[in-house]
Amino acid sequence: MDSGSSSKMADNSDDKKRKAQGPPESARPRGAKQGSASTKYTLGKARSVDVVGFVEARSFEINALQRSLENARSQGNTRAFQTLPRHLRRRAASHNVKRIPARLREKALSEMKKSAQTSKALAGTDRLTNAKKSSRYKRRRARSVRQEYETRQTGKRWLETHVWHAKRMRMKELWGAMIAETPNERSHRAAYRAAKEKTYIQDVSYFRTLELVGSEDAIVGLLRQLTPPNELTLAMKPYIGGARMAPLTLYCAGSYPLALLGPATALWEPISGAGQRKLWLRLHPANADAIKVELERVLDAIPDGNDRAIQIKDITCDLVSFELLGGQSTQMLAAVLSQTVDCADSEPSLLQTIRAIPSPAVLPESVVIALRIHDPRLEFPFKVNPERMVLSQDEQQQLQDVLLHWPANAAVLDGQRSDTGIWDRSECASALERRTSEHALNKRREQQLVPGTKLRPDPSVDVTVPLLLVRTGPEAMLGSRVGRTANQYIDTLAHGWTLIAPRGWSMALWMALNFAGARAQGLTECHHIGFEAGLPTFPANWPGTSAYDEWAGSAATELYQKWQRRPPGKRANYLKFGINSPFYAPFHKLLDLPGVPEAYPQVTADGLECRMKRLRKITSKKKEGCLSDQMDIDEDADLNSTVASRSSGSTADMWLLTGELLATAAASLLASTRTAAHEDPALPTAFLAWAAPLLEAVRSPNYNSNSDTTKDIALLQHCLVRVRLVCVGRGVPAENGPICTSLAKQTGDAIGFVMTSSFSLARGCGIAVGACSLYGLYQAWLSAAESKHAKSLGLTVQSLDGSPSISTSFVVLP
Repeated sequence: MDSGSSSKMADNSDDKKRKAQGPPESARPRGAKQGSASTKYTLGKARSVDVVGFVEARSFEINALQRSLENARSQGNTRAFQTLPRHLRRRAASHNVKRIPARLREKALSEMKKSAQTSKALAGTDRLTNAKKSSRYKRRRARSVRQEYETRQTGKRWLETHVWHAKRMRMKELWGAMIAETPNERSHRAAYRAAKEKTYIQDVSYFRTLELVGSEDAIVGLLRQLTPPNELTLAMKPYIGGARMAPLTLYCAGSYPLALLGPATALWEPISGAGQRKLWLRLHPANADAIKVELERVLDAIPDGNDRAIQIKDITCDLVSFELLGGQSTQMLAAVLSQTVDCADSEPSLLQTIRAIPSPAVLPESVVIALRIHDPRLEFPFKVNPERMVLSQDEQQQLQDVLLHWPANAAVLDGQRSDTGIWDRSECASALERRTSEHALNKRREQQLVPGTKLRPDPSVDVTVPLLLVRTGPEAMLGSRVGRTANQYIDTLAHGWTLIAPRGWSMALWMALNFAGARAQGLTECHHIGFEAGLPTFPANWPGTSAYDEWAGSAATELYQKWQRRPPGKRANYLKFGINSPFYAPFHKLLDLPGVPEAYPQVTADGLECRMKRLRKITSKKKEGCLSDQMDIDEDADLNSTVASRSSGSTADMWLLTGELLATAAASLLASTRTAAHEDPALPTAFLAWAAPLLEAVRSPNYNSNSDTTKDIALLQHCLVRVRLVCVGRGVPAENGPICTSLAKQTGDAIGFVMTSSFSLARGCGIAVGACSLYGLYQAWLSAAESKHAKSLGLTVQSLDGSPSISTSFVVLP
């Protein structure tokens, strides 16, 4: 062992001896005696101090000492903004006190007041800083986002989902509301796939709702004056009990079949045993004002009595509604609305029972389901299983029983009908005021032990939401019942659900449905989906109504302005191809009605002529010296003068064939064979005899058979029949293109015009929705009967640019 290791061992032994002997004499406290047992015990306790307990016992004194030190350090030489942490400081401190935290604002204000008193510029004034006066623009702008939104809604109504839509879609002001027109992204095919296979959703809260309160007989009598005399849909047993929503087609009182107002739907409140009944009329905003005015006019004409005791209220702002289409729409609604309130006779089990159906078309149309759910924000977000659901044997039996026998009490919340649900607007408004705020919900989520756990409903705090689910389909769009013609429409595109909820719950339900997988679309996609399904949409395909004239006039003005913005040498020369009305369908001229509605742009023949051709004419006249001095001076004005003087026209004399009964009768007439009564087709009586079944269908029970035949012929000559055209070969019919018979050779032989056309993704060919005159179809039927080569009645659509005509087959639409 070396000397170094031996010295270290010696040092370690010396340290152990010193520790055993205790501290040296100088380190011992005064008065301590060596070798005393009490002294050893005290020193041992003094070396083990409980720091945490000592600090807790002296926390008040320590905090007071720290505050006094900070106040002494910052007194007189530190301003309020200098006491902020460095990450909150700014290079140039603002004079706005609100930029300083609230705990320091009082001190900052006192400092600013002291500085203002010593300043010469601010002495004697109420100002605290030398900041310049803000500009007029900044003084007039809104102080908050809510105030700014309220100011921007002047003259138009925003839906509750407007801000969400405005960030993702192009908005358009229509019918007094801001409506989402189309998404910013390309979504034509995606919307079709969502409506066919997945779930398609649209906010239709812009639809108007009128509430009629009165006796049952009085309401039925009032609406019967606006509906066809042979139609008793509103008073039928499935509808009058509130179990189904009734489709209606409304006319001006006493004017049927003329003066068409448009389609509507009516829903009765479930019978509660009281004498007063409620009826909701859901109307499209394009014809809502006209229908309300007509209802009030008829109500004023009724003599005083029980039938006049009807109150008409507009409750549009008290309700919100969504439209859902697609094969998975039922499954998604069952997932999002699964948190229903437990009641004795509630119907949440009904929605869960039908969740596995492949399409809403399996269920009866227009049925109503009433339910009450908990706050949808508690379970947000919802998820839908993408795989197809597999039902057990018991669930399959329950589903089969529901499909065979729809429950009679599905439209009520309880068997005693004591819970009126969404029909009680005062209760819905009270629940909205007691609704838990988002801040409170977030606080409850923070207190969850496991992050992301769904909140459970608390009956003492959370409110419930009453809802209505309506199974919508072709009846709502056609305004009449559908029976034998139901197979003409594509199931998943024509059938869906309408969700109706009280106001204030739009965003909660909208976000829940969107996060569950629904695809939101706008008005353009809505019209296209209806077009793909083979249905005429309102008001774009309802000629004979004032709403159609406004819609078509607005579209024609946009097309005309777009055509006019093109260079004169690049514009289409419509006159060269014999097209006198390329921007709208001139049904008034087709039916020989006087005048044209003011909504349409009045374009002269000079406006449609190619400018190069007109310049050649003017140049030749100048060379010959035949041009007047006035034309030399105002040549540009003459070239651009395309708008003629407007002439008034009315659609009250136009008869649009609506309803399955009339459409079936017209289709049977076109499929019939020629008889001896039609040997001389030039005679008006032959046309009258051919269309006699239509007259019999529209006549009232007390119709006089000895009436003037001239009026009947005039009525038939002003009749329009809507048709769906399907292209036989390639090509897409042009919108506003003339519809002619297969044997027509000139454009003047047009019997109708196309209103909407596009390539159909569902059928794989071009289709169109148009309208033909009944007399024109009669002439086409005669031509097909006389022709030996025509196997069936077909129509052709002429193009607007001189390309070949397109042969089509057609089906009469109700």
